[in-house]
Amino acid sequence: MTARGHIRRRATVTTACLAVLGGGLLLGGCGNGDDGGDARPGKGKGAEETREARATLSEAQRSRADQMVSVFENGTTEPQYAYAENLGDGRGVTAGRIGFTTSDGDALTVVRAYAKAVPGNPLARFVPELERLRKANSEDTEGLPEERYVAAWKRAAKDEEFREIQDRQIDRRYYDPAMREADRVGLKTPLARAELYDTAVQHGAGHDPDSLHALVRRTTKKAGTVAEAGEKKWLDTFLSTRAANLRSPSNEATADEWKKSVDRVEAFRRLADDGNYDLDGPYELKAFGGTYDVK
Repeated sequence: MTARGHIRRRATVTTACLAVLGGGLLLGGCGNGDDGGDARPGKGKGAEETREARATLSEAQRSRADQMVSVFENGTTEPQYAYAENLGDGRGVTAGRIGFTTSDGDALTVVRAYAKAVPGNPLARFVPELERLRKANSEDTEGLPEERYVAAWKRAAKDEEFREIQDRQIDRRYYDPAMREADRVGLKTPLARAELYDTAVQHGAGHDPDSLHALVRRTTKKAGTVAEAGEKKWLDTFLSTRAANLRSPSNEATADEWKKSVDRVEAFRRLADDGNYDLDGPYELKAFGGTYDVK
């Protein structure tokens, strides 16, 4: 079984947040990110903040963090932009290198941005259906048949523009919020910052009880601040807190899959036990019974 068989999906965006996002507004307490266009990093209102966030991991360290996330999401260090499948997990079709889902607006942000960049592309026709599913937070896939939606996603993944859009959405919805949270609590080591990034991918960067922010709060309550506890102790407590959440999440819909994904956390603990806080490569990542070469 690949790592995908052991993973989860992110915490679902609340109905109230969906209403706000549907209006094209970004509310800091909602979900994983905005649902608007696809402004490229370095342009627009948040450019300075984005550049600052991205400077926190070197290019090589960020690459290794992405390789680890790819292992957890798809069972390979290679990004799977063309992946698309109905996992039967209550979230519709899961697709792309980070697992954009059709029920919660994840896939909509990608497809809408691609439709804006490349009008008339094979996925553009699905924007209305994806909007309907997002508003209803529905797992329905009747309007997304495999021979049409999945096939269109796979064809689109051959386009470099589509792959770049996936990358930018990942930065906006998961990586940048995780780096800002790491800045806020005072985390310095690349390993700790990569762990927060992976947590954002799996748990979401919103403010529900299973989110990255909730886990950070619970960790600080147990261990004290990073300055008080020391980064290694704080990270160890965070890993234990996240593992406990995966075993017993507040969102019952994720419970079965999340229980299977605890080794995702233990993979980071093994790197900490090896003393690789700088994510120096290459190294072997052991996860879900497999060994992967991270370069």
